[in-house]
Amino acid sequence: MDHSKHNHHHDHSVESEVKTNVTYNNGIVFIELKDDTGNPSDLTVLHEKEMHFIIVSNDLEEYYHLHPEKEPQGSYVVNQDLNDGTYQAFVDIAPENKVYQITPNTLQVGTNETSKVNLEGKDTWTKERDGKTVTLDAVDATVGEEVPLVFDMHGEKPDTHLGALGHVVIVDEDVEQYIHVHPASEDTTTFNAHFSKPGMYKIWAEFKFADNVHFYPFILEVKE
Repeated sequence: MDHSKHNHHHDHSVESEVKTNVTYNNGIVFIELKDDTGNPSDLTVLHEKEMHFIIVSNDLEEYYHLHPEKEPQGSYVVNQDLNDGTYQAFVDIAPENKVYQITPNTLQVGTNETSKVNLEGKDTWTKERDGKTVTLDAVDATVGEEVPLVFDMHGEKPDTHLGALGHVVIVDEDVEQYIHVHPASEDTTTFNAHFSKPGMYKIWAEFKFADNVHFYPFILEVKE
């Protein structure tokens, strides 16, 4: 199966037929979906889940990839404690027979507001988490072109995670554009991304080792 086509973009050019509403109360996140007729939407399973739910803090310091479960009344629910602050939540779904564009849902927890940040251009391309090291090969990212993101696992092969060897989520520094990229094939940790706008982006690469999913953050500049 070619995963490279599953590269979801945030795009204002098409009006979404499914609206999302995200709320938080005491460690529980609620997601309501309604289509253009006011009814809940049926969702297609993508990478073993009906919904991939990404929460990113406005300062891009906190990142959560969650999989809410559908409740009998039709809403989706997931447990996740969040510190006070401002977040953007992205509901990554594929509604059946409905046009859907992923847009950020602002989620305010408590009263402390989190400001957005300007990402710095220089980053370290090797990151380590719990003894597992991942290096992102040098990237020359240009708008409108296929941008290979090649991750060196330093001799270790990650476990299959949600039907692939890894997942990559990319968000721009304004926390508005969301890109979810899957491997170019089932047996690689190379990902092909596409960017529609120049600017600074943050990448979270997810790899699973010994039943633990690790998140590796990188900062990338995309040029005209």
